Amino acid sequence: MKFPIPAKTAMALAISGTLATGASLASAQVLEEVIVTAQKREQSLQEIPSSVSVISGSFVNEILTAGENIRGINGRVPSLVVESSNGRQSPRFYIRGIGNYDFDVNATQPVSFVLDEISLENSVLKSFPLFDVDRIEVLRGPQGTLFGRGTTAGVVKVDSVRPSHETSGYINAGYGTHDTYSLEGAASAGLTDNLAARASFKYQERDDWIKNPVQGSGDQFGAFDETAFRLQLLYTPTDNLSILANGHSFDQSGSNPQLFYANGFTPGKEGLRSGFDEEDSLQDGLSDFDMDIAGGSLKVDYDFNDLKLTSISGYDEVTSSSKTDLDGGLIGGPEVIGVVNRNAFFNASSGDGLDDHYQFTQEFRLAGNTDKMFYQVGLYYLKEDITVDSADYDTPSGARLALTQQEQETESAAIFGQIDYQLGDQWSLMAGARYTDDDKKLEVVPGPGSMAPAATIEKDDQYVNGELALTYDWSDDLSIYGRIGNASRGPVTLGRFGFTSSADKETNNSVELGFKSTLWDGRARWNSTIYANKVDDMQLTATGGGGNTNEVLNADVEGYGFETDFELLVTDRLRLSGNMSYNHTEIVEDDLLTELCTSTPSCTSKDPIIERVEGPFGPIDLVKVEGNSLPRAPEWIFNLNANYDYPIKAGTIYAATDWNYRDESSIFLYESVEFVAEERWIGGAQLGFRNKDESIDVSVVCRNITDEIVADGAIDFINMTAFVNEPRYWGVEARYSF
Repeated sequence: MKFPIPAKTAMALAISGTLATGASLASAQVLEEVIVTAQKREQSLQEIPSSVSVISGSFVNEILTAGENIRGINGRVPSLVVESSNGRQSPRFYIRGIGNYDFDVNATQPVSFVLDEISLENSVLKSFPLFDVDRIEVLRGPQGTLFGRGTTAGVVKVDSVRPSHETSGYINAGYGTHDTYSLEGAASAGLTDNLAARASFKYQERDDWIKNPVQGSGDQFGAFDETAFRLQLLYTPTDNLSILANGHSFDQSGSNPQLFYANGFTPGKEGLRSGFDEEDSLQDGLSDFDMDIAGGSLKVDYDFNDLKLTSISGYDEVTSSSKTDLDGGLIGGPEVIGVVNRNAFFNASSGDGLDDHYQFTQEFRLAGNTDKMFYQVGLYYLKEDITVDSADYDTPSGARLALTQQEQETESAAIFGQIDYQLGDQWSLMAGARYTDDDKKLEVVPGPGSMAPAATIEKDDQYVNGELALTYDWSDDLSIYGRIGNASRGPVTLGRFGFTSSADKETNNSVELGFKSTLWDGRARWNSTIYANKVDDMQLTATGGGGNTNEVLNADVEGYGFETDFELLVTDRLRLSGNMSYNHTEIVEDDLLTELCTSTPSCTSKDPIIERVEGPFGPIDLVKVEGNSLPRAPEWIFNLNANYDYPIKAGTIYAATDWNYRDESSIFLYESVEFVAEERWIGGAQLGFRNKDESIDVSVVCRNITDEIVADGAIDFINMTAFVNEPRYWGVEARYSF
């Protein structure tokens, strides 16, 4: 395993410094207790026998000040990666290296995204922005008992601030680089003795900032416009009954879903080519994107003395469309092969969208307590209906040339239960199981101009998942736990442009051992975990290659690693925190072959070429990928954060900085010299002032301080196309709270 020397040194100095400082400063206050609902009930973070991290609502506000969307939480806790080849749409989540880099809008993921207790199935729904957030919980490892299907890697759980009878709220305005404007606010109030409401909104926009002389003078790409609303009503007619209603919407549009740069890589070299400039492009295809999400949920809790009945109903629907110049460059002949922002021989302009989509979920839970045991049982149901549009477009007019539709239906039902039993003064046992029945049907419907054959795929499966954890309370400040568990992702189907494929369910079997501790009279918290897992029949995606296909397949994968979180209140003014993870993944399927790139110029393969076959556009080389790590699976991730408050007569001057490191990782199933998501250091800083009653907060913020631009992804079937991370951002923020 490799580790960058500067990063290792920085982490060692930070840990040694916090240990020395924390042991000597007895005047500091204690860290606040962190309450989570990772097991669908309120518990202290330190009580849960699994690897869980929390991102506070205040830190979410800090890292999203640059007009960033949910990708801003990428790498902010151990083992978490968030990326997208669709820009501000369809984020993809990875935990412990396990994820799905499939760009199809009906692709499933092994990380469940749960927003206000509703699991969002479709990747486009996961684009809903973060605002008025109470906390984000990241549950690492399989969560098959309580959260069910699609949690083979874990869960990202977002909880919004709930309504309160106390009149309160805030308004936050920001302005920064590239004429980025943001306005966010929320207000809670009691409408009657039994009814409280909270309304929240977020608006942000950015002007075009990327030049494209092919389509005129000035800036042509980079603009977006987003508006999101949420209204919650909390009705408590009696002490026993609580009803929480949630309605929300999101509208988004922009000039380019993801900007691709033709020949952003240099043959035979890792990383972006020398002199690469993310503000310059040459694209001859039209591009744009838009999305509309609307939905709601209803949560009902009723206490029967020793029993609590919970019902959670959710409904969401989305329409979306996007098109882009997929080759990323201006067309030319042989003379432009390998030239940045130029594309040789033929154009590729395509797009995807959801023409019609809805998701309905229903969950019932019954929970209770005895002297030594907590238990809960439940039922879950999901129904999703989706129509996917896959289109080819003319370059440069943008006229649609061909349309292929996928009509997909998913239906899933489950029954589950969990107990937490106190075996004695120091030992406790947690056990759970879940039975799931999944059905999926996909139909390919060729539209005007489509060359795809009509096809139908049906897949179904029934499976059982479970978990068992044992906790030993060594002292009031230290507990040690061991956990075994598994989770499954149900069978999947794909039919993009008529390339139909399917895969059986995958199951992740995991074992972990960890500890949770409180140090220095409550001024520090240190939690760590080691784990190993085996994913049977993991659903991998072979995308791009010689045929520009997108195929799902099954293969066995193994992994192991560790995760650690540390937080220290050095003094009443200074807070330090850091976290780190190491994740090793390896494909162990000995006969797994995938298509090598057919870009012009071609990539440099690190894998042995086993066979050459004829494809729709010429010969295709098949390479053996046994022993490779998973795509988008960096081995090392870590963070360093510091916050300092300096009281003055008028209030408080504060400063904060955060630094995130991500190791390099391969982009595709095969490994090549060029197609690497590069390692990077990304730093942020904030300097501000709060008045005495904390009603006014004004700050200057900077994201990506060093303006580090690296390759985040690639397209490999036409040229060495790259896409990159966000550049440096400077801005000002002003917040008024009441």
